Amino acid sequence: MLVICLAKFLFLYDFRQARRTNARRVSFTKELYGFTYTWKTKSGIRQKRKPGLIEECLGSEIVVDSAIIVPSEYKSVFDTLFSEYSDIMHLRVFEIVDEITY
Repeated sequence: MLVICLAKFLFLYDFRQARRTNARRVSFTKELYGFTYTWKTKSGIRQKRKPGLIEECLGSEIVVDSAIIVPSEYKSVFDTLFSEYSDIMHLRVFEIVDEITY
């Protein structure tokens, strides 16, 4: 079986100074993957999910830790996010021309 995947990008990232910039690394992770926050009310504890970019951009998928595949229509959105944190991370982006699955 041959599956062709056109116009996608592979983002590979790694944090250089993760220990010194922990707060910014956590902020980046929340923006990318989303998070759930909790608060107390009179009627009990409530929760709400804040989606991350991966959830908001259809077709984006997590490959492994620090590797994401993004459709070309959302590349500029991810470029913007990654550029905000470029001082604490190393990023490589590859264009996927063909994907072959067996």
